[in-house]
Amino acid sequence: MALQIAPTIKTPGIKFNPEEGFISITGISIPEDTQDFFAPLHTELQKYLANPAKETILEFRLEYFNTSSTLIIRDLIRKLRTINNKTDLKVKWCFEFEDEDMKDAGEEFKMLFDDIKFEIIGVKNL
Repeated sequence: MALQIAPTIKTPGIKFNPEEGFISITGISIPEDTQDFFAPLHTELQKYLANPAKETILEFRLEYFNTSSTLIIRDLIRKLRTINNKTDLKVKWCFEFEDEDMKDAGEEFKMLFDDIKFEIIGVKNL
């Protein structure tokens, strides 16, 4: 079952299509209760881990995120890494060309998870 959460001023948009193996997190992530906000994604992800698609793409297109969101991002990548032997896992970290902070954040995650495919992609517009 696909999951779709519309973005708000404080929360990112989330799209998760398990059949296609595609997860997208976009926008701004500064929710009041980070754990509560991301709970539906974690619930669907737990189901997905048992039977992942042949390829899994986790795509980030974030403009800004807070410290508690950093922990969620790290945990999400960590969980997906556990099935790297069952799926061709790829993380795509997209940032606006001029946003060095977001580029640096992507590079830090890439170093942390150096055992998986991790692309850092500069784009004109998120």
